[in-house]
Amino acid sequence: MRIKLVVVNEHTLGYIDPDRPHTLSILRLRTERSAPFSTMDTPRPLFSSDYVRLASRLDFKAYRVCFDGFDDETKYEYQTINTPEPCHTTGQKNK
Repeated sequence: MRIKLVVVNEHTLGYIDPDRPHTLSILRLRTERSAPFSTMDTPRPLFSSDYVRLASRLDFKAYRVCFDGFDDETKYEYQTINTPEPCHTTGQKNK
């Protein structure tokens, strides 16, 4: 299984390790977009109310995170088209 690169609640860019599917590791957050926390040093749990979608290259640009190290479809799952589409919400099973 691959690591999912995601945007959570449209304010946090992060990833979900398949070994810890209910935990978000944060790459960058946008407090100006109402991120309710301000630290990135520890993973946080995903809640059933969280809206999670796969991130795209444009998301990495918007969050000012270099995509180069993540551009590996064998290791990472991400949106390959630049239109945001839902990945899942934590209250639903992944397809």
